[in-house]
Amino acid sequence: MSESITIENLKELQTAIKEQFIDLYKDDNEALRKISSTTKIQGSTPCEELVKLSKLIKAHTTKLGIILKPDTFTEANYLATYKELKAFVDYVFFFFSLLPLFYGDKEYPEFMLKKLDHAAQELLNGMNVLCDELTRKFEENDSDEDRLLCIGMIWSSCDALESIGQKGKYGLLADSIRESNGLIEDVLGDVAEFLEEPCFNSGDMMDDGFSSDEDDEENSEPANLEDDPETLAKLTVFVQEWQTKLKMIKLLLSSFVSTISAKDYKSVNKAGSVLDDLHVEHSRITKDVDELFGDIFMSDSTFDRADFAEPIETLNSSVRSMIVVMKKLNNDDTKKSKWLNVWDAKYFEK
Repeated sequence: MSESITIENLKELQTAIKEQFIDLYKDDNEALRKISSTTKIQGSTPCEELVKLSKLIKAHTTKLGIILKPDTFTEANYLATYKELKAFVDYVFFFFSLLPLFYGDKEYPEFMLKKLDHAAQELLNGMNVLCDELTRKFEENDSDEDRLLCIGMIWSSCDALESIGQKGKYGLLADSIRESNGLIEDVLGDVAEFLEEPCFNSGDMMDDGFSSDEDDEENSEPANLEDDPETLAKLTVFVQEWQTKLKMIKLLLSSFVSTISAKDYKSVNKAGSVLDDLHVEHSRITKDVDELFGDIFMSDSTFDRADFAEPIETLNSSVRSMIVVMKKLNNDDTKKSKWLNVWDAKYFEK
């Protein structure tokens, strides 16, 4: 490339961004997943390369943000602008060439690939805004309408991509399970509050904040709140029993997070589908716990533990499924399998 750079040269790079990336992949995850590439990496992993590329794209985006300021986007700086824009385009190309190594490998779970889809679309959206900003600058170089916006959008996508690469499939699963465990911890807090002062129809402790004043008025007269200490005592015992089970579920999930978060953790079963199963099951457990205790805390003097047999079986079915998948993932770890068997026997003991 000659040292003499014109607006036309910059427009060519802008066109390349549009035609090679935005027009092909923006808002089309299916197209993203159909990208073919001969890219091969040695002495590294796709996740490690993703981290490197996200940092490089972000670094050149930062430089573009500076050089595209009205006081620096001048003819004297067209060469510097061209070099930064060209480097940006090259690393973006390498990024899209890397994607097939994720999408084409069954090692990577769908929940991870969806995060990759989202971050890639964020990058494309930022690039689209960048192209619009360049169009305005080519017409009037002191235009500065969306320079910071597009830079911020691309930065955000790079941060997301870097996080995906750094955490990998196990780290992302661990984050998701921690979130579920946090929700279970919230329910345990509601349980502790109930046990401090047992009462009927304490469902407002789990109020999600979305009920209207009209709903509150309609439900202001519970059907059966008469004084019934015997039934309340039975309800209290029932809640105490489930407090213990909830703590066990929390222990199960937190123990698993600790296992897969270890730096030296490696599973013989590398299939991403197994991790997807775990992702589904822990989310289902959280949902089942929330529904069960929502019903429990709405109990009145007609309480009968038999009425909760169905939601309890639903929750226990989810727990059993989680145990099965955990064992599948750790079938080479005798110590971990033994711990799961002990937990299973304790949780389901009559």
